[in-house]
Amino acid sequence: MAESPQTAQIFLSYSRTDKEAAKTLRERLEQAGFSVFRDEESIRIGDNWLKSLQDAVQGCAAFVLLVGRDGVQQQRWVGAEVEVALSRKLSPHDDRERLPIFPVLLAEAVFADLPVFLQQIQSLVWHPDSSDLPHGLREALQASASLQTASPLLKGEPYRGLSYFRREDADRFFGRHEEVLQALHGLGYVEDIAPESSTQPHSRYYRWLQIHAASGAGKSSLVRAGMLPKIEQGLLWRRTGYAGWKILEPLIPGEKPVEMLAEKLAKAFPQQDMDGWLGKLHQADKPAALAHALRPLLPAGSAVLLVVDQFEELFTLTEESERRQFDRLLATALADPDCPLFLISTIRSDFLDRFEYLPELLKLYNTLKGDYLLPTMTEAGLRELIVHPARLAGLQVDEGLVEAMVRDARGEPGALPLVESALAELWSEAQTHGSQRLSRAYYEQNNGVVGMLAQRADALIGSLGERGRKQALDLLLALTRINEGGRHTRRRLLRADAVHEAGGGKQGEKVVQVLAGERVRQGGGQVGPLRLIVTDGETLTPSPSPGGRGEQEGGFVELVHEMLVRPSDRKDAQGRAIGYWPTLFNYVFDNRDRDYQRQQLQVDAQRWQERKRLGRWFGLAGWRDLRVFKHQRPRPESVEGRYLRHSRWVAWGQTLLLAGLLGVLAESAWWADQYKLPFGYALLKPLWTLGYSPPLPEMIEIIAQGQEINFMMGCVDRNNDVDGGDECKSYYDESTPAHLVTLTRPFQLGKYEVTFMEYDYYVWDQRRKGVMVDYPSDAGFGRYNKPVINVSWEDVEVYTTWLQVRTGKSYRLPTEAEWEYAARGGTDTNYSWGDTVGEGNANCNDSGIAPGCKDGYTKTAPVGIFPANPFGVHDMLGNVREWCQDAYGDYSAESVRNPEYSPATSSDSAFRVIRGGSWDYGSWDMHPTYRIGGESVSRNDSNGFRLALGH
Repeated sequence: MAESPQTAQIFLSYSRTDKEAAKTLRERLEQAGFSVFRDEESIRIGDNWLKSLQDAVQGCAAFVLLVGRDGVQQQRWVGAEVEVALSRKLSPHDDRERLPIFPVLLAEAVFADLPVFLQQIQSLVWHPDSSDLPHGLREALQASASLQTASPLLKGEPYRGLSYFRREDADRFFGRHEEVLQALHGLGYVEDIAPESSTQPHSRYYRWLQIHAASGAGKSSLVRAGMLPKIEQGLLWRRTGYAGWKILEPLIPGEKPVEMLAEKLAKAFPQQDMDGWLGKLHQADKPAALAHALRPLLPAGSAVLLVVDQFEELFTLTEESERRQFDRLLATALADPDCPLFLISTIRSDFLDRFEYLPELLKLYNTLKGDYLLPTMTEAGLRELIVHPARLAGLQVDEGLVEAMVRDARGEPGALPLVESALAELWSEAQTHGSQRLSRAYYEQNNGVVGMLAQRADALIGSLGERGRKQALDLLLALTRINEGGRHTRRRLLRADAVHEAGGGKQGEKVVQVLAGERVRQGGGQVGPLRLIVTDGETLTPSPSPGGRGEQEGGFVELVHEMLVRPSDRKDAQGRAIGYWPTLFNYVFDNRDRDYQRQQLQVDAQRWQERKRLGRWFGLAGWRDLRVFKHQRPRPESVEGRYLRHSRWVAWGQTLLLAGLLGVLAESAWWADQYKLPFGYALLKPLWTLGYSPPLPEMIEIIAQGQEINFMMGCVDRNNDVDGGDECKSYYDESTPAHLVTLTRPFQLGKYEVTFMEYDYYVWDQRRKGVMVDYPSDAGFGRYNKPVINVSWEDVEVYTTWLQVRTGKSYRLPTEAEWEYAARGGTDTNYSWGDTVGEGNANCNDSGIAPGCKDGYTKTAPVGIFPANPFGVHDMLGNVREWCQDAYGDYSAESVRNPEYSPATSSDSAFRVIRGGSWDYGSWDMHPTYRIGGESVSRNDSNGFRLALGH
């Protein structure tokens, strides 16, 4: 009768083509006193064959594999048995619980055809015709059955603290045995494979395994320390069909996942350097580049495994163009049946709804991907991770400590890092006192797993002093990606950036070293084993260029665990969440805007960098944005640093310019007030100082070069008798006898009377040069574009001299003949617009004697308000009387013969001609022949002037 699985000592696995050899081997084993289990005799019709195999292997003390000419990989029944045996061999942490495997090779077996993991086990060659067992098998079986040797002690720290477990920490990774095996079932064929079947039409084949859970559940540790070692040892051989595995270093996406992938590939396949891999992977038009590159690099029967840890960074950190390319590369390689790429990804459960950002991988989501939800650690698992490393390290655990820690961590999503952190502190405390005991008293004094984490973290940053503590918190904040509801994530920084965030220079490096547990001395002592950040570069080396790769700048820095910035299940008195480490959790909350500001700064800086030439000056931050970014401290050579530096330069320049402008305006306002000028002048004075908009007279050409003009000058009876009077017979008729005039000299005349603005500009210019000229009074009429009044003939002469120097042109006052010709406008009527004054044609004062002409003005009117005469000149009649160049007196014979000759040209003439009537004159004194004299030094509110231009 066949042995039951529970009593058989040896499980014999073989191919049916080697049945006779197996029968002989079984007989020899039984003759040697061993009981042997054979599946074809022990498993009956209707049994669950895989469960029966598992039960059989669990009950056996050794597994003997008979290998003949058909090998192992093509034998489905044998492969399934080997898979179960491997699980039994690789899973236990205690060597005494591991299942020993003994490959026995028949003469026709080919050693090179064995799976890689079996080649690493010492095999025995046997000929069935011999009269004994394979040489050494009896002794090996007997030794394995009575194995009593103690396991070697763990060397170094038995606990990982807040750091995740790595592949090399597999010997101290406990508490997740069942979860590791369950997760591995998500790769390869996901249904039981019947050994009788040559195909599996109903089985799904998954090449992508996604492990998701809440933050702190231990996803990274499960993959790195639990799954990868077992895959490397061959546990997936039967499920996937691949015995050899090339496992890439785990990849964390960051901002540039394609670049990170190239780095991992270059390390795994050094046939091509990183730049070569980047050149292949960055071709957007070749999504199959990864698949094509991997095919020739792997021998037959081998696969490559890519682990993408913290997959959520593809949604939170990765640049859009990089994410799209990474999506295309992975999806195309996974969908290619000839590309032996497998993918394991870990992701926080709260990011599972973001896969629409990866459209190509989304297409494979339900066909090539297996899912595994990593549950919260069980109480049994918590006990295991506490007790087993202590036992292997030769530590004693105080009574009640295990149950106290299990009680405190029960139900916590981040139980693994919390307990590991507390255990690391307990171990450190024991080492400090030369003890090998984990103390329950010390644990309770420090308020359990959560309290120990907070106290140790506070003590660590407190060891840096007040300034260093603030710098440490700023660095930890910079390493945090803020999310609503406190669901914060890690953010990776280049070490150089981390040093800069921590204060820069030696102080920044010191802060980084302390937080990373790099054992810098503080006050003569040493910092404990707690690590709040992890680094993958020990020294800071300069990058040859801005934006260089991480390995060129000392590697990357990130939070050791998101538990540091996450809320626990506890609440304060106000119902607010309490962080696992309240100090940092509250600091992040109080400064939660900084991460959003940092992201906005990155966007603004990138847009600024993309601008060309002068466009960059219009894309800089103003003072308002600079105040928002005041807490941001990017490195000076980074894009963000250069953007802020240029923005500050421009902002300070604008500020200084504004301050200078305000100073100028203030001085200008004082100047305007001092001289009783309108406040608007204070706005004009800075422009005058800069040479902009100097108010100069606008000129109209009256007689062109080579033109000869004849007209009757003086008062003509009946033609110039205004409003029915007999003006030519009045008191001034003798001074204005009519006579024919010929004008041959070309000249221009001011379109308007010279205004206060134009004259005040002249006074200002003279005074700033030290020439004391007074601003004329406006008599309360107003300045700006009102005609200047209260200026004497001598004042005007000085003004024209200044204007000649200022412009280099021959400005002067017009002669009487020039003035009268321009005033007539080429007409022979009383006024240039007709024989009667009418309304709305000029500014004068009839005082009710004749129809009014003032059109609402009781003082001077702004120049140009009334219509121009036919020559385009305004206000020749009315508004203000205008000085002329000529001395006043009777027309002399000479002046009649040559009207361009002034009757008195000497500068000592006391009286000068005034023409044209004014705002307070009646219409009878406004015709073009009206002529009076005035003292050259007299000033009054009726006299102004306009200029002529020409020799």
